[in-house]
Amino acid sequence: MQKRVTISSCRWQLAILLLLAVFLLGMGTSIFISFERGSRVTDTDYYQNGLNYAKTRSGAYNPGLDWVMSASLAGSDLQVRVHDEKGAPVAGGSLLFQTRRGNEKEVLTLAESAPGVFVARWPVSGQAELRGELLFTKGEAVASQKVVFFN
Repeated sequence: MQKRVTISSCRWQLAILLLLAVFLLGMGTSIFISFERGSRVTDTDYYQNGLNYAKTRSGAYNPGLDWVMSASLAGSDLQVRVHDEKGAPVAGGSLLFQTRRGNEKEVLTLAESAPGVFVARWPVSGQAELRGELLFTKGEAVASQKVVFFN
């Protein structure tokens, strides 16, 4: 007995092969585009910097990566303590609190009241929470930390 081959079984085989070909073509195209264009999420000079993000512009190690910032609200003042990995205060430098309200960028400059202690009057806001970034710079060294404050 011979098995009959019908036209409908050939159509299914062709349809499966066509779907597989379209899939492989789409994968190849997306791989090519990802290699050529990259992503909007990736830092533009990422591959030029390589693994040197821990260095300053002059090529020295960035000590700011070892600094710790702890922020607190003391009454109507924002108080931030900056210390190194051993717990010693980091004196000098400048500290900014950057936030966005809508499309506007707001910057609050904190003044150093004691070595490693920075204080500024807390900005009045009607928001339940305020998100921002603390940015501490001393020479070429930079430390940053994202924070959220709840009113």
